[in-house]
Amino acid sequence: SLSSAPYADQHGQGKPLFPKGHEAAIYAWNDRADKLLGAARSHLMERLVTSDAALTEAIPAPLAKLGRPLLPIARMATTFVINKYKTRALPPAAIEATISSVLEHADQAVARSEYLVDGEFTFADIAVASALGMIAPHPRQPLGPASREVWSEPTIAAAFPKLLSWRDRIIEHHR
Repeated sequence: SLSSAPYADQHGQGKPLFPKGHEAAIYAWNDRADKLLGAARSHLMERLVTSDAALTEAIPAPLAKLGRPLLPIARMATTFVINKYKTRALPPAAIEATISSVLEHADQAVARSEYLVDGEFTFADIAVASALGMIAPHPRQPLGPASREVWSEPTIAAAFPKLLSWRDRIIEHHR
């Protein structure tokens, strides 16, 4: 998260995630990633609240053996998140426009350079690559089949194959 990344810069041993002079660009990419997350969360939560299979997969491991009897609680928790983030307040056209705008901007940026800010790996790459997990989860993302379906936007993902390929390279190279 944006709040913990500066700590990593101060205490880590690698290259800084917020190189001097590039903070504004990095924060701008983080803002775009947050917009993508907010919009994609609206779609995801509506699919999740209606998917018994995905809700069952989301039950924490120690409680999973209880299975279906916990579905009402899982649905209630999902509804709590829907209400907390006011995901139903966003009109579908606004959701689609936000997602498309962010993805188009990122797609253009990665077509010019392997990294989003000044040709080097920064927190901007982490923020955007992470947010893309709500469009098409990375293959290593530990999700069951129903959850993977809920977390996927196949039509949108199909429109941005190069961006998702970039995300996969970022994750594999910097994980």
